[in-house]
Amino acid sequence: MNNSNKRTIRKELFKSSIILSCAILIIFSILSSSVLYYSGISNAYAVIRQRNQAVNYFIAGYFTKIHNAVQFLATNNKIKNAPSLGADDHKEILDLYKSLEIANPDINYIYSGYKNGSLLINNYTPPEGYNPVVRPWYQVAIESAPNISDGLPYKEMKTKEWLVSISKVLIDLENKINGVISIDCSIDTVGNLLKETGGEYKSSYSFAVKQDGKILIHHENSFLNRTISDVINSPITFDKKNGEFSYKLNDADKLAYYSRIDKIGWIIVTVVDRSEIINPIILKIFVSILIIGVVAVFLAWFLSASLSKRFIIPLIELKKRVNAIITGDCDLGPAYEYPKNEIGTIATDIEQFTEHELYAKNIELQTINKKLEFLSTTDQLTKLSNRHKMNSQLEKEWKRAIRYGNTFSLILFDIDWFKKINDTYGHQAGDSVLDEIARLIKNTFRSTDIVGRWGGEEFLVLCPGTNLSGTKVLAIKLCSTIESYQFTVGATITLSAGLCEFDEHKTIDHMIKEADEKLYEAKRQGRNIVVD
Repeated sequence: MNNSNKRTIRKELFKSSIILSCAILIIFSILSSSVLYYSGISNAYAVIRQRNQAVNYFIAGYFTKIHNAVQFLATNNKIKNAPSLGADDHKEILDLYKSLEIANPDINYIYSGYKNGSLLINNYTPPEGYNPVVRPWYQVAIESAPNISDGLPYKEMKTKEWLVSISKVLIDLENKINGVISIDCSIDTVGNLLKETGGEYKSSYSFAVKQDGKILIHHENSFLNRTISDVINSPITFDKKNGEFSYKLNDADKLAYYSRIDKIGWIIVTVVDRSEIINPIILKIFVSILIIGVVAVFLAWFLSASLSKRFIIPLIELKKRVNAIITGDCDLGPAYEYPKNEIGTIATDIEQFTEHELYAKNIELQTINKKLEFLSTTDQLTKLSNRHKMNSQLEKEWKRAIRYGNTFSLILFDIDWFKKINDTYGHQAGDSVLDEIARLIKNTFRSTDIVGRWGGEEFLVLCPGTNLSGTKVLAIKLCSTIESYQFTVGATITLSAGLCEFDEHKTIDHMIKEADEKLYEAKRQGRNIVVD
């Protein structure tokens, strides 16, 4: 019978272990796969958004200067009326162009073309028969009048270099269009900068399009002046300030994020190969399932081999220990035989143990210990940390600063003329002032700052991760708060403060001494002063 019972228990335990292990494998595989997939996709878009935002700031800064320069030049009367001026004025205009080109290395050319066919430009000889009026940069400025054009990629006639032109019409004294002022920048230079990957994904790059979808800047010149919808063979609209979309290009799936540059009306698109995102996620899922599978196999073996053989013996040992604790018998006696139906008896013994007074007394002892710890580290009047607790916090912060190269600062406050308050209103009123000031200090400082009563009417504040200038702002704020506060004693009360910042050559005692000396310097200077 005993052998039969043992075999039955082992079978039940083995069956339960197999079911549990399979359930763990399935549930955790599904959960981990879902978490890894969605977190991976979310992380990928976060990286793309961050990259896109960086490019957005770069392009905004790069071309806002160009827009401003075009706007400035378009208001210059000599530039607007150049065809009717002489050679000296033309030279002055060209000198202005040259100065701006030198001041901004991103500018390739600054030039102005006029409806009479004339052109003002430095270091460039137009080809024979050159007529600026028929050039794309001139035409797009006419179409955009009176606004600045939203940019035009075009190939320079002589050098065959791809440039992006920002242009604006020139209005003469008769309020008629007399010509166009334009500034060119190299598309290759900007496009290659946007192609630089950096960061986590090597396939990522960015490019700029106009609001109608025409590609302005791209490291592949064949895409310039084409709409993005034509390139990817899918309609794309940029009707929001930013957004996400996906597409396929040259048999490669892409994930993309776009954002608008409101200042110049351009759209910055950042893309990355979907495979570069998905492949690592799949690998992580595979490794995760493999690990879960190994754990599940080990768990099945552990449950079937260990629990089936050793589950009952620990219960018997538990019963013996419970009985010994209840009876106060330290001698546990000889080992027990493997009895039948012992689980029921042990359950009863455990219930007796949980009802035993020792459990309640243990809870009571824990409560008392917590109260004692609170009393040993807290100032009873102000409920702030006491000097012992502050010394402990100072030592921890000093060691952390030495180890990790962090900084921190100390503020030592003292209540001005506190003895006079006690003498005038009594010590009970003085205690009330201390309690009110402690509450104001806690409300003024940040949750990361550590505030304590240093002794008497002195308070010490430890400001982790804060330099001297930041700490001074906090100290001045507190002094102002105290001075304007209506205390129950009816008197105006002020604080003086001395500051000190961590230095690896200073010990804690040196820092306290330095703060104390600056505190007394504040007293000598007339009180209600912060000395750093």
